[in-house]
Amino acid sequence: MSAKQKQNFLHGALILMSATVIVKIIGYFFKVPLKGIIGVSGFGYFNAAYGLFNTLYALSVAGMPVAVARMVAQNMQQGRFRDVRKIKRLSTIAFLCAGLLGSLLMLAGAGPYVRLAQNPNAFLSVFVMSPAIFFVCASSSYRGYYEGLRNMYPTAWSQVLEALVKLVCGLLFACAAIRMGMEEYEGSGTVFGALVSTPEQARLAVLPYGAAGAILGIVVSTAAGSLFLWAYNRRRGDGISAQMLEQAVPAATGKEILKQLWTIAVPICLGALALNITTLIDVSSLTNRLSTALANGEEALLSMYDGILPADMPREEIPNYLFGAYNMSVTLFNLIPALTTTFGVSALPSVTTAWTSQNRRMLQKNIESVWRVTSMIAFPAGFGICALAEPILTLVYQADPASIPIAAPILRVLGIAAIFVALSSPTNSMLQAIGRVKVPVRLMLIGGFLKLAVNFSLVPIPSVNIQGAPFGTLLCYMTIICISVPTLCRAAGVRLRFGKVFLKPLFAGALCGITAWAGYGLLSRVAGNTISTSFSILAAGIVYVVVLFLTHGVEKYDILMLPKGEKIAKLLEKYGLIE
Repeated sequence: MSAKQKQNFLHGALILMSATVIVKIIGYFFKVPLKGIIGVSGFGYFNAAYGLFNTLYALSVAGMPVAVARMVAQNMQQGRFRDVRKIKRLSTIAFLCAGLLGSLLMLAGAGPYVRLAQNPNAFLSVFVMSPAIFFVCASSSYRGYYEGLRNMYPTAWSQVLEALVKLVCGLLFACAAIRMGMEEYEGSGTVFGALVSTPEQARLAVLPYGAAGAILGIVVSTAAGSLFLWAYNRRRGDGISAQMLEQAVPAATGKEILKQLWTIAVPICLGALALNITTLIDVSSLTNRLSTALANGEEALLSMYDGILPADMPREEIPNYLFGAYNMSVTLFNLIPALTTTFGVSALPSVTTAWTSQNRRMLQKNIESVWRVTSMIAFPAGFGICALAEPILTLVYQADPASIPIAAPILRVLGIAAIFVALSSPTNSMLQAIGRVKVPVRLMLIGGFLKLAVNFSLVPIPSVNIQGAPFGTLLCYMTIICISVPTLCRAAGVRLRFGKVFLKPLFAGALCGITAWAGYGLLSRVAGNTISTSFSILAAGIVYVVVLFLTHGVEKYDILMLPKGEKIAKLLEKYGLIE
């Protein structure tokens, strides 16, 4: 890798974070219009498939590349360049086979899955989604390979490309499916061959096809991403010269490399579920539990949402509608961990290198820096979302505000949960970097059990229903973090400076949330929601940055890892803002 390509942990994280921000902005222009095209019910069908896809995507994108990256980083540190090349070749073949098997299993399991979730209209979306598993597995080996070489650009560029293709193709296919179904109804009284009697029934009947069209756009986007990575590798290579290969020791056998790869990959892939376990549990259980709540006390549930649920909505559609409103909050909640996941991806090769070389001082610095920088984002974002839940939802979903009263209380709880979710991914990555790959799996099982228990105990209560789901998410990830942080410290031999790493960002983040809440309360009396929300976020951000620097919550080491960090550090030292 050239100096230009090879990045330290924070530089690499900034590249991935920039890509993530662009992807989320593009995602906003995808999901918000999509909700207008297919409605809340259609959005429920879409999320039944998309939630499952995100979980499988996490296994492939946040799981399998980690295994490859760890092996590549370790062998690069040891100068075993022939092993590095062999890891790339064998991991590509192995992941393609895994992707093909996963796609076939998804095709076969689409029916049982939607029956388990009691959401049969989501069948087509789940069925159409299955080829995406193959393409994300095809991308995984390339992403992990370059991440292990500490070159985050291929991953970043492929993610942005996927988002753009999803935006164009997803909306195009969804609109085409809706239009075709309605045109067929106007001409023959049927929707894709099914007889319907009224225009309202036709609009409901066409929604599963619109959701499936959007999912098809996602499949095309994953294919585009894998094709880009293949072309990048063919054109740009990896920076390992013929001389480096000639001087390297002979590579291990293919059997040894594959055994090591799967020994690392399987626990890491299962551990990657820790970030998405709540999504999988919610997708498979919430609609079912909401149907139980409706059966247990229909009058209590309907009175809770009197004037919010559409008056002409069939009784059997209410659980899916509430699930769709819940996912409005989940979409915003996922923004925070999506950003902090980049720290774990970027930190893994650096922590692996420090651990492999037994450089305890560098290991301590890297681990503390990852946690500190993650906290600097997680605390203000989580408290801010909690404080401004309803204004933010109103700003984002202003074209369809009817379900915001359902989603706002959910988002307040998820804002706090997001802090723990955001910290969990980098923590898991660092545990994997030092060889403790089974710990995240065990924690996932504990957290998942707690989440499932809350869903089954709270959601069926008619007066609680969907409002109980976010508390399970909060309990799940709070438990994971309370166990994983001390576990990593013990395993790595790190003496954590708790106040410097967590308490200063917590204090500044709490003031940020208070400022956002107070600012909106004052501004909303004289201005509309858009202006009040925007200016309160701006004021909260300013307060947060000022408090963080005044309390010396940022260290010089963090600044030095930035591009042109030395110049920035000298300027901040001049004014006494860093130590």
